[in-house]
Amino acid sequence: RAMVASGARPVLAGRDQGRLNALAARFAQAGDGTKLETAVAGTQGPGPLRQLLDAGDVLVSTAGPFLKIGRAAVAAAVDAGAIYLDSSGEPPFIRQVFEEFGPRAERTGAVLLTGFGYDYVPGNLAGALALKAAGSAATRVQVGYFAPGNIREGTSAGTRASAAGVLLEPGYAFRGGRVVSERTAARVMSFEIDGKTRQAFSIGSSEHFALPRLQAGPDGIPAPLTDVDVYLGWSGGATRLVHYASALATPLGRLPGVRRALDKRARRIQASRTQPREGKSIRSHVVALAGDASGRKLAAVHLTGTDPYSFTAAILAWAAGQAAARGVGPAGALGPVEAFGLGSLEAACAAAGFSRESPP
Repeated sequence: RAMVASGARPVLAGRDQGRLNALAARFAQAGDGTKLETAVAGTQGPGPLRQLLDAGDVLVSTAGPFLKIGRAAVAAAVDAGAIYLDSSGEPPFIRQVFEEFGPRAERTGAVLLTGFGYDYVPGNLAGALALKAAGSAATRVQVGYFAPGNIREGTSAGTRASAAGVLLEPGYAFRGGRVVSERTAARVMSFEIDGKTRQAFSIGSSEHFALPRLQAGPDGIPAPLTDVDVYLGWSGGATRLVHYASALATPLGRLPGVRRALDKRARRIQASRTQPREGKSIRSHVVALAGDASGRKLAAVHLTGTDPYSFTAAILAWAAGQAAARGVGPAGALGPVEAFGLGSLEAACAAAGFSRESPP
């Protein structure tokens, strides 16, 4: 809907022609009568999608859980030399895009923009703004995502299925100038949100790959980063419980029965097709703190925004439109600031409902 509202006329691709026809008809009735093209393409392999793509085309993937079924879309885009965007918030998948598919994309001319939604565009923006404000002494940045309210009622089945699917997967962080593996929720940090102290646990994200690469860019972020940490504060008072439970999850993940049970649970959640409850949309906060090697805080940026789903739709539609109209580069797996520039990204996020909080 966001893409069509912006004037784009995307080809709708999916597994079921009947559902595609119904979706295209719905858009035609709600708009100017123009019926979108459709194409049947599943996720069993990159072949069907690859036949739809030419070099420079834009492929927007929302097929998840991405760790289970998302690789086919990335592979098709890489092979075609296309521009790829997705709405994934799954850390292991994001790591695969940067480390595995990124070098291949550089060779074919493809551009890969993974995690291009609420996960993790606002944190990339806040982190880059904080680092720029901190100046040359900054060597580390910490980003926190917070969404006060009823998370269960405010999230979709797809979000919860993705979360269940990555519980046993290894996480990562940026330590000593490189990405290193560590378990999800290995660390807990406190942030100040609206005058209250809120805790969050560590997660993998695109910030670990994207922010360190901004130092040589045009946006005035001069310092060599040694540490990037990203935290999720959606669990409220249960944050410490998640932290301790993650220590048990690592050995449990080696047991085939546990993985099968978790996969079954994720499939059941996905099949429910539950949407956020009416009136239960989430308002979000994203905070970035830049500091020096001694731990001294040099700058802070606080973004506030609309619910994650509305923001994701709007920012994906904007990025797809920009990519289709002007292209984006260089080839490879890119972060949001690297792809579009700090000023343009901040303006786009503000238009999509996420902007800097005004000082008191």
